[in-house]
Amino acid sequence: MKEFFNSLHYKKTYTNKEKALLIALKPFSLAYLGIIKTRNFLYNKGILKTTYLPAYTISIGNLTTGGTGKTPITAKIANYIKNNLNKEVSILSRGYGGDLSTSKINIISDGKNIFHSADMAGDEPYWFATNTKEIPIITGKNRIKSGSTAVEKFNSEIIVLDDGFQHLKLGRHLNILVIDCHKWFGNDNLLPQGPLREPLEQIKRADKIILMNKLPLTFETERTINKYKEIFEEKYQKPVFICNMKPFRIYDIQDFNTPVDIQKIGAFTAIAQPEYFFKTLENTNAQLMYTKTFADHYLYTKENIENLIAEALKNGAEALITTEKDAVKVCGILKEINIKIPVFTLKMHIDLDVENLLKELK
Repeated sequence: MKEFFNSLHYKKTYTNKEKALLIALKPFSLAYLGIIKTRNFLYNKGILKTTYLPAYTISIGNLTTGGTGKTPITAKIANYIKNNLNKEVSILSRGYGGDLSTSKINIISDGKNIFHSADMAGDEPYWFATNTKEIPIITGKNRIKSGSTAVEKFNSEIIVLDDGFQHLKLGRHLNILVIDCHKWFGNDNLLPQGPLREPLEQIKRADKIILMNKLPLTFETERTINKYKEIFEEKYQKPVFICNMKPFRIYDIQDFNTPVDIQKIGAFTAIAQPEYFFKTLENTNAQLMYTKTFADHYLYTKENIENLIAEALKNGAEALITTEKDAVKVCGILKEINIKIPVFTLKMHIDLDVENLLKELK
């Protein structure tokens, strides 16, 4: 269902049946708009209270449902703060997709030890734990309690809030909005008719904007992105930064060795915008023989992986490859099954001017 609506929200043209469906969804989007406007009004008037923690709070979020690349940006920012500013920092995540109760405060990592598996913690919090050093990762839907835990237990001076643009209950000192500079806002409609969590006018709440590019950086792509950067800066009077996501390294999920050569591969993933992953692979020397997508945050089973291996072999693939976000969920399963072909992951590099993005903290 998620995959269907994701496709519907970002289509350029629609069949008559799809047009009829969008019309049928319109009343629900209008009702959703009413809820959002009422909520924002109540916070603006102080009827609903915003709580500020005794720590500098940075929110990284978006206006659409998933897939903009805010997760690696969150990790990049947290690592920069820890390594370059020498500040105690924690990451707060809701913990979506994990088996742990989000009604409780869960310490996924204290910065040294990881206490929960990917299945329990959720793929994104576990990925944070494996890609940040000496940075506590805390989950729970009550971000105020999570942040208070970070301050009290880990002496955090800075809190980085993942996916926090809509979480108005927790005050932030820096509000960063991430926008996919290719998919933009889909059909520009609110949920469920479109991918928007809030009306586009709410871009005004952002202090800074990041335009995320996940495609190969050609001369034409770079020129187009720079043009949109100027448009956003002029329209919203906000600092706008460009972030390029680039392939960095392919390695074996189990032993971390880099393959000497990959020719024919099968690819699978459970992320919100899988087409970017497949396009990135198509721009390498590898030949994409087989692809398979699952719903965002999907929890893999042994049967899934065994079927993926069988289908990859059937289609002439010599190896399987997935994203790092998927790899944290697959690694444990691979130890329990008979692996007939190697399984790799693609590590991406985030090219972002974090120093200027966070210049207020220096």
